[in-house]
Amino acid sequence: MRLNQISKFAIVSVVVLVLALLLGGSAKTNLTVEEVNKVLEPFFDSLSYILNYYYEADKLDINKLIDHAIDGLVKGTGDDFSYYQDPETYRENQIEMKGEYGGLGIEVTYDAEHGAIKVVAPMYGTPAWRAGLKAGDLIITIDGTPVSKMTYMEAVNNLRGEPGTSVTIEVLRDGEKLTFTIVREKIEIKMVLYSFIETEKGSIGYVRITRFGEKADSDMKNALDKIFEKGVKGLIIDVRDNPGGYLDVALKIVSMFVDKGVILKVRNGFGEEDVYESYGNSYPNVPIVLLVNEGSASASEILTGALKDLGIATVVGRKTFGKGSVQTGFPLSNGGVLFLTTAHYLTPSGKDIHKIGIEPDVLVEESVEEELHAETREQIEVDPEKDPFVKKGLEVLLEKIK
Repeated sequence: MRLNQISKFAIVSVVVLVLALLLGGSAKTNLTVEEVNKVLEPFFDSLSYILNYYYEADKLDINKLIDHAIDGLVKGTGDDFSYYQDPETYRENQIEMKGEYGGLGIEVTYDAEHGAIKVVAPMYGTPAWRAGLKAGDLIITIDGTPVSKMTYMEAVNNLRGEPGTSVTIEVLRDGEKLTFTIVREKIEIKMVLYSFIETEKGSIGYVRITRFGEKADSDMKNALDKIFEKGVKGLIIDVRDNPGGYLDVALKIVSMFVDKGVILKVRNGFGEEDVYESYGNSYPNVPIVLLVNEGSASASEILTGALKDLGIATVVGRKTFGKGSVQTGFPLSNGGVLFLTTAHYLTPSGKDIHKIGIEPDVLVEESVEEELHAETREQIEVDPEKDPFVKKGLEVLLEKIK
């Protein structure tokens, strides 16, 4: 590939992006067009040298070069929470946040040693679970094509497909090769799981929010409806290892526990503040314990900060992650999306917890060995004796119940 053969579309994408960042009407920059052109010269010089003099220039993928250039541009801000998602990664993230897709119903990771897709866990009731796939299985071919010749995302996309279509996979298990032909179905991942814990003071509701994705608020409402139908005496809300999600979904869920008043403040880089108030709560105001750990971030901390500040819940666990920044997604012409930190959120009392986190009211030092896996069923079993966080949370909750 030579300079006159490169994708004009890809280069224009970068030019537009840089110009938008430098001259986008922001009061924070005062660069002239001439200064911008001067800043861009080293980039175009580098691109020219790579495309004209690199030993295997004819094998280069211009779009990949541009993806890395944009990624490097964002990293140059020094902000760990601003990032770029290329088109493929963005599409995958949207599937995760939506919580449904056509496929087999397995959690997977890439096994570099075998050049295979490793099954982390089959989800209960899914085609993969019914077919007998097991945790640790290595998927080595998909419809006859070796996984070693695919990228990770190519393999994942080949396992997915329209419900009703079939896929044949070859699996390596304990040195033995097994073949499965499985019909894909619509897989719906539950973002809110619930259970009941029976105690001497009555039934306690338990609800775990795994992510504040697209349907988490409706899943939460469904879970709370079923929990409060049983007349529970208290509630444990679990957001351990929840990385966050959509701000509007978090606000809806916080409102389910706050009758009225301020639940969040958002301050942008110009010092301007937006104040959000509860949409209103229609559930009984029972004693609440909120379980958190170092993996509770972003939207999880919005919930934690509000319920702690307002005295609605006792926070049990470990200090939260400390992501109090808001990222705005800017779609790019190549299909990727640039996520930039544009504001910080504050708890109702005005605390900025970014890179600080939220300290629990009651500390839990013990560790939990069992990992949380994606679930397609909403009601699960919870055993406090096997989970020190739930055990401590239950102790604290029972003390709050009269």
